[in-house]
Amino acid sequence: MSAINLTELFSTRVFRIPDYQRGYSWGEKQWVELWDDIDEIQFENGEFKKHYTGTIYLEKSNPENAEQWLNSSFFNVVDGQQRLTTICVLLFELLNRTELGYAEKKRDKLIETFIYESNISGESRVYKFNYSELNQSRSFLLSAIFEDENVIHSSQNLNHYQNNLLSAKEFFQNKLKNLDFADLEVLFVKLTTALQFDLRFIEKDLDVQAVFETMNNRGKPLSTLEKLKNRLIYLTEKLDSPIEDKRKLRGIINDGWGQIYTHLASNSSAILPEDEFLSAHLSLYRRPTESTFSENTAEVKVFQMFCNKPEKYDLDETGGKEPPISYSKIKEYVVKIAQLAPIWSEIHHSKNQWVRRILTLDSRKEVKMFLAVLFLNYKQEEEQVQVVLSRIEQILFRNKIPGIWLMDERTFANWSRELYAKEIDIDAIVAIQNEIINTPIVNSKLIQSFNSLFAYERGAKGYHRWSGLKYFLFEYEVWLMKKAKEVDEKISILEFMDTTIEHVIPQQYQEHWRKEVDAFTEELVEDEQEQARKVLINSLGNLTLLKHGKNSSLGNRNWKSKQERFETGSYNEIFISREPKWGQEEILRRGLEMLGFLQQKVQGLELNKNEMMELLFSKPSLMNQMERYFE
Repeated sequence: MSAINLTELFSTRVFRIPDYQRGYSWGEKQWVELWDDIDEIQFENGEFKKHYTGTIYLEKSNPENAEQWLNSSFFNVVDGQQRLTTICVLLFELLNRTELGYAEKKRDKLIETFIYESNISGESRVYKFNYSELNQSRSFLLSAIFEDENVIHSSQNLNHYQNNLLSAKEFFQNKLKNLDFADLEVLFVKLTTALQFDLRFIEKDLDVQAVFETMNNRGKPLSTLEKLKNRLIYLTEKLDSPIEDKRKLRGIINDGWGQIYTHLASNSSAILPEDEFLSAHLSLYRRPTESTFSENTAEVKVFQMFCNKPEKYDLDETGGKEPPISYSKIKEYVVKIAQLAPIWSEIHHSKNQWVRRILTLDSRKEVKMFLAVLFLNYKQEEEQVQVVLSRIEQILFRNKIPGIWLMDERTFANWSRELYAKEIDIDAIVAIQNEIINTPIVNSKLIQSFNSLFAYERGAKGYHRWSGLKYFLFEYEVWLMKKAKEVDEKISILEFMDTTIEHVIPQQYQEHWRKEVDAFTEELVEDEQEQARKVLINSLGNLTLLKHGKNSSLGNRNWKSKQERFETGSYNEIFISREPKWGQEEILRRGLEMLGFLQQKVQGLELNKNEMMELLFSKPSLMNQMERYFE
């Protein structure tokens, strides 16, 4: 079939996006490209030059019950949904411009051709382009994009795909608002006559498989998850099973993938990475050689599991071979991966304070796998789950403290698989966690490890180099809030990425701070003075939490200027601002208080005065400088 224009494309056809496909993922880059393509179409020999827009693959489908009155052919869009969706949004906005000058009857005819047809009573509409009946974006498309007042959709809690649709609508509204009638007329003619589409019709699922695995929508290649779905459909059609069983299994695959896509895109700002989700589930479902499957090794493994002869591949590191393709193998896998999707989404967007703190400390896949399985299997046992979560936070925080880490990264992955396979239960996990937390702390190793942070010649030094410092300061922030008998947070853990760590006495100190620094180093021999300055400035008590942006504005200002700004900041800043001056005594006093809080937080950590001094100031000669404040 030769290429056809948009008018011919819509003249006798109704298009549906199947529920198992991912949603609308184009963004401004693709919208600009399409707009520029249309804008650059030239008028030659009495018509606009044809512009090839791409191939659209269609699969014949049946109308829904409420659509059977319409005498049109219905198709699922197998490939081309992103282009077709974008063009339909642009076309609707163009027809929505009342100043086009068309007579009412002509505009109604254009709406009927491209947007929807109404039945004889005018009460029912069939949209020429729409999502399938089960797709959650269907009502949003009709209500928010095509402005159908008879369709109700809440504008709150938009998922990422819906947010993209709304942004596309706003993009084209802005492009059209300054065009005059003549420009709008030219754009309409270009859109409906010059754009050319190559139609391909898919008759067999074998062809669908080939199409999907070679598709590439304007730089948006298929994810492994999408290719896998179509591999499973392909294998389903090859099963030696009754036709009704194959149809049922295909429905399970479509429903499962619909659930996965819906939950991974439940947040309007970003889609959760599909391939990370697939590799996480596969790491639970099959035991990898490493702690988890990487995204690349997961792709290899999952297509070994679901190929024509999977039995020639190893099952996993435990031995044995992959079972052959069967109805039950496909169904079990699909059901299991779909079950994980809502939980995977939930932990990423959790309001649970423990979950937020855990993922702030460590957002590796292994940790997220464990959280997902914990909620999947034990969500109803709230008290026990909270105990496990609090233990995880303790373990992960202690893992961030130099010299007293507790366990390696493989542990969470192993716990996850054992819980998932129900080889252990939640009580066993609690017992194991308690044993880990009670691991003795060797103070000398802790002190040695922290002191080594001051030895670096380049980059961050001392406590500023501690990877767990920002999280510790957030925890200390909560402790200070309670100390002040307040209940309102100044900075939330949700703002973790929007905060910075500030040196009160700055690293590049100038005349404002020279007196305070010299007071710490004046009694030392010259060879020790430079190191002493680094120790003082990068000691724990001289570091505080700042909201993003304040750091650069404070810079190297004097104490009075910083003090005034700190008065309205975090609790860390507020407590610092209450000091009449800032120097070595104040740094020592605050550092000791912070180490006292650290001992409360880390079970089994007990430090005497000398150990705390050594932990803060590294060398005996520097510790001696501070002894005067204990007299």
